[in-house]
Amino acid sequence: MEVIRLVQGDTNPDLMFQIVQDGNPVDLTGCTVYFTMKKIGGSVKIDNAVCTIVDAENGLAKYEWQEGDTSEPGDYEGEVRVVDASGEIQTGYEKIKIRIREKIQ
Repeated sequence: MEVIRLVQGDTNPDLMFQIVQDGNPVDLTGCTVYFTMKKIGGSVKIDNAVCTIVDAENGLAKYEWQEGDTSEPGDYEGEVRVVDASGEIQTGYEKIKIRIREKIQ
């Protein structure tokens, strides 16, 4: 899996992802998508933040980095969770790998 690489303090580009099941896009119509990120060996940095659905039919969504999200350099793992209109939950099996390098002062 590809590693998302950011520099400490970055809030751009947004974290874009496609939710698929058995190779096919999951229709996100009527769903809410959440993103959680945790430092490897550490604590949760982002806890169930609501994502923006970009293209529901094609399973495309994004997380818009907030100030402070990338403030601490290190290796992180993230996951995406989809909750449909009836409350059913589907969590992405593959973790998102994120590396934040220290900013040059």
